[in-house]
Amino acid sequence: MTYKIRVSDPRCKFSAAHFLYQHDKCSRLHGHNYLVNVDIEGELNEQFYIVDFYEVKQLLMGITNELDHRMLLPSANENIKITEDATKKQIFVDFNKKHYEFPKQDVCLLPIPATTAEILAKYVYDKLKKRFSSYIITVYVGEAEGSVASYTE
Repeated sequence: MTYKIRVSDPRCKFSAAHFLYQHDKCSRLHGHNYLVNVDIEGELNEQFYIVDFYEVKQLLMGITNELDHRMLLPSANENIKITEDATKKQIFVDFNKKHYEFPKQDVCLLPIPATTAEILAKYVYDKLKKRFSSYIITVYVGEAEGSVASYTE
């Protein structure tokens, strides 16, 4: 028999700016207040629970805190040129005849091809799976009321 828990904590959230490379409207710089929820499925342990809610929440809050109040940049997209100035204090971004400059401390370079909710869900999933490898994990990333993407394997 398989059991499932859901971690749905309002502290597991982040506010961030981003753009989508090949989207008319969303290629403009904009942001969201993201909420991340997680389902974990598995067998009960000897203490009669799957995993400790507290442990999942702490790990998830650590991930969302890294993304909070940052400019999210997809460093694995060959169509987006991301460079650093000589002083290593500025990040330059060029795509679709646009040029942006951001303070490096405000940027989160992510090893992903895009910053869609779907890809962000996989990014969070990959981080959680390192710790909870023997469980079935589903990560939900909501970017607006009623707009939620998920990833599971």
